[in-house]
Amino acid sequence: MEFETEEQQVEAIKRWFKEYGTTIIAGLVLGLVGIFGYRYFDQQQELSLAKASDSYEAVMVLLTEQKDNDKFISAASAFNKENPDIIYSNLLSLHLAKLAVSQDDLGTAAQHLRDAMNNAQHGTIEHIARIRLVRTLIAQNEGDQALAIIAEVVGDEYRSSYEMLRGDIWFAKGDRSRANQAYAAAKEHGTDGPVSPNLEMLLTDLADETAVVDAK
Repeated sequence: MEFETEEQQVEAIKRWFKEYGTTIIAGLVLGLVGIFGYRYFDQQQELSLAKASDSYEAVMVLLTEQKDNDKFISAASAFNKENPDIIYSNLLSLHLAKLAVSQDDLGTAAQHLRDAMNNAQHGTIEHIARIRLVRTLIAQNEGDQALAIIAEVVGDEYRSSYEMLRGDIWFAKGDRSRANQAYAAAKEHGTDGPVSPNLEMLLTDLADETAVVDAK
């Protein structure tokens, strides 16, 4: 469209701005709010994590330096209640479980390990909590629960460790054949860490037992 005078151009701009200007301004405002809002949220997240880190260190001092188990349990439980979805809560749950085991309170240890596993903020922590939970259940003669937890695992990560645990469960239940199969699988997939030094001995003993049974 051509304009004969500057006045016509100005009037056209006014009409265009009247029709579309509000929408454009609103879009710009929303864009700026989004940018600065994200930055504010990001900064608040960093401040929150820094504060949680300081609180975590203060709680750990009760355990590692002051050696006050009761105060540590109380402070760690309060921290986890206030901060259920951060990695520091996972770490405190693992420490609480370890302390409970040292006090022969396997039921409490299992609960802390379940909390860490179910609310894990990192895959490695989830596996560590699950593996320790299974060991705790084996110690409680809860083999069926332990097997059910292992069955929930998806993928081959930590496969050797889980097969080793599965072998321990079947061994404790008296099923030497299934134990042997699990230990053999643990040896085959032994790439997620050091294999138990007892694994070869277990496989040899179970193989000898099988040979004796077959010979009868």
